[in-house]
Amino acid sequence: MSAVRAALRISRRDIWRAKGRSLLILVMIGLPVLAITAAAVYTSTRDLDPRERLRWELGSAAALVTDTELVGPIRQNAKQPGLFGELPGKARPPMAKAEIEAALGPGARVIRSFEGSEEYQERDSYRGAVIWEADARDPVTTSRFHLLDGRFPQAEDEVAVSDVVGVPVGNVLRVTRDGIAKRVVGVVRASPPAVNYEARQIITLPGTLLDGVSHQSRWRIETRQPVTWDRVRQANEKGLTVLSRAVLDDPPDGEDWQGSTALVQEQAVEFGQTPALVAAVLVTQVVLLAGPAFAVGLRRRRRELALIAAQGGSARQLKLIVISDGLVLGAGASVLGAVLGIGVARVIVAAAGQWPDGELGPFDVPVGLVALTVALGTLSGLVAAIVPAVQAARWDVAAALAGRRDSRRDRAGRPLLGTLVGVLGIVALAYAAWTVRLDAYIAGALLGQLGLVMITPWLIRRIGPLAGRLPLPLRLAVRDGVRNRGRTAPAVVAVMAAAATFGMIVVLSDSSVARNEQGYRSLYTQGTTAIYGAEVTEESWRTIRGIAAETLPRVPLAEAFAAVDGKGEPLRADLRERGCDGCGVYRMWGDLPLGGPDLLRYVLGRTDPAAEAALVAGRAIVFDPGGVRNGEVALTLPQQRGTTDAEPARVSLPATFVQVDGPTTVAGVAPVTAFTSREYAVKLTHLLVDPQVRRLTPAEVRRLDGPVRAVTARVAVVTEPGPNTEGQRGLFVFVIAAALIALGATFSATALAAADARGDMETLSALGARPRTRRAVVAGQAAFIAGLGVPVGLLAGLVLAAVQSAQIAINVPRMPPDVAPNGYRFPDPGFVLAVPWAQFVVVAVGLPLLAALVAALFARTRVRVSRRVA
Repeated sequence: MSAVRAALRISRRDIWRAKGRSLLILVMIGLPVLAITAAAVYTSTRDLDPRERLRWELGSAAALVTDTELVGPIRQNAKQPGLFGELPGKARPPMAKAEIEAALGPGARVIRSFEGSEEYQERDSYRGAVIWEADARDPVTTSRFHLLDGRFPQAEDEVAVSDVVGVPVGNVLRVTRDGIAKRVVGVVRASPPAVNYEARQIITLPGTLLDGVSHQSRWRIETRQPVTWDRVRQANEKGLTVLSRAVLDDPPDGEDWQGSTALVQEQAVEFGQTPALVAAVLVTQVVLLAGPAFAVGLRRRRRELALIAAQGGSARQLKLIVISDGLVLGAGASVLGAVLGIGVARVIVAAAGQWPDGELGPFDVPVGLVALTVALGTLSGLVAAIVPAVQAARWDVAAALAGRRDSRRDRAGRPLLGTLVGVLGIVALAYAAWTVRLDAYIAGALLGQLGLVMITPWLIRRIGPLAGRLPLPLRLAVRDGVRNRGRTAPAVVAVMAAAATFGMIVVLSDSSVARNEQGYRSLYTQGTTAIYGAEVTEESWRTIRGIAAETLPRVPLAEAFAAVDGKGEPLRADLRERGCDGCGVYRMWGDLPLGGPDLLRYVLGRTDPAAEAALVAGRAIVFDPGGVRNGEVALTLPQQRGTTDAEPARVSLPATFVQVDGPTTVAGVAPVTAFTSREYAVKLTHLLVDPQVRRLTPAEVRRLDGPVRAVTARVAVVTEPGPNTEGQRGLFVFVIAAALIALGATFSATALAAADARGDMETLSALGARPRTRRAVVAGQAAFIAGLGVPVGLLAGLVLAAVQSAQIAINVPRMPPDVAPNGYRFPDPGFVLAVPWAQFVVVAVGLPLLAALVAALFARTRVRVSRRVA
């Protein structure tokens, strides 16, 4: 222990003397710890756990009971009562208050509330809100809300609203389409979004707004006895779910199962590994960058360590001194980074605001995760110091005291062992793709990176002879990197890790977008703005046409009609029984809408004079060849107008087949006269803005939506957005982050190389080299490190992304292939890997050039010639 204390004391004193080098290592280790800690604290504060949600869920109640109106028994999740393990199909009437009290046992006071949704009038349109009917003056429920102004409702014509509704106290709020006037007597702070409540809330007394509206009955339970898990299971027997404060304090074992769907599985497979993988890569990168920093610092301390060895210090003691450097710097940087990370997160949370002043929950520091991050940072410092410690034990003491360079060269790498380790990493990744195991995935990524560490020195050595034809500064930079492979190789691998992270994220993002595009099934043509409603009166349609003509002047609207039965309900024409393979796909506006040439041009996406002439002549246009037989199309209608027969009506129309390449949204278009001539009534169902004629902007859609929806609640205005491309939104951020990481690694390695090659620079100056030559050498060192690390890292990231794409293809359940209404069969996406080669080329070429330029601008060209001992 005395040797350990002496080594720690020597390390502490040397760190204080070499402030610049120590600060560099502190930044290398502390910055990732700071970033991970700040992100962890902010995420923990933003995401409310079930215990933190109790204030808004329960108030001061002991439990919250929800009547599912299902015949029991059911099996609920202990922490999330809304998740069922067993769901019976039989319904029952809602329970009365006495039945709820009996189900919960004696001594329980029950406070009933209703939750539903309704609309309120806002200027010339309507907005949706959550209606909460309960006596908010009751102490059990009052604590749910933070009252900003006024008071809670006391009469049936009074309401309290959340602040985002924007109606102050004393004003009148008109609720529902009937315009029921309610006087606003209070304003409350909206619940945090993490509670999963709608931000717009209206609080009123029971029985004032939700009568006749679909709603859910909830009961808050006030009792001195805790609502245990046994009592919860007894309530489940009667079809009740219970959120209990006592159960959350002491949850039962084995009751935290979660339901899963194919979408959830896909998201878990695609993104579940990314945080742990990024953390592992960051820790590895710290080791790779801090290791050369320790090595260069060690060369600056050669004389000091040589004096210790000359006075009897053993190789083990020299190793202990260097490892102590790693321990002190690693622990100090990690603790400092964690403290600063918590401080940074606190500042961000304060700026974002905690409820009730903001949307975040209580400030929460995940102590376990922060401690793990500190431990990983300390371990990174220790691991980074191991190789320099071994090198220090092997030095020639006489050469070190004389100031001569160590005559031994760095190892040429272990290409065979590195290849074997890399193959093991590929095997682990393949196993991870088959089993969806996170540990196998991380192990494979780390083994692959370790294999690159072993192979890179050999690769650098093989590049050395190719530098003979380069200009002098670049030739000197490459040969310096080859001669000092122990310093160059880790820096190259660190740049590889940054580039691999960038490549993996970009490929996953583009692959996700491609998968969304292949799996997307549109209701209308992409970009279409549709005004639709099946139960809109002719008078309302006339008003809506006027609004559309005023809001969108000179914009033609394609009209779609549908035949209706005796009750005015649209009839869905079904072609499946007559050979139309694709017509089984449900479309909101039917397999065969009725309309004129404008509708036909819209669904075809082009002008077809022959088809338009046939439509005007009374022939149906069908896009599936199997739907037309002997010049006719046979349709099945659910019910014929004016009859009560349950048998479907069958109608045959003269038809013309039109070839359409690719999928369509409908099976064709039928003329209106084909049904009116058969004594069917027709009804307008859609007004469509053809995107080939005019693609509306979001502002135009908003100006149209409010007045149209104010006409009737039975109409909607939607725009077909196309497939989800959110995977590309963060691409620019990832490009900047990866560029900064790669450039930071390059600059750190270049600075270390410049410090280590000070003797060579002195020699160049003695030979008459000009400052710009020395500047070009530094730029060449940066270009060599980044130029070798970035391309290889991008390819490694491509492999990692391919593994995750394979996981999705293997493990996510596949649905039967879809068929479009015209018979087009959508291909199964299966394995999807979209590689942005153009971006890869730009990054592979641009980052090394940028690194060289910045290194040349900030390179030190003033060199002091020192005297050396021969």
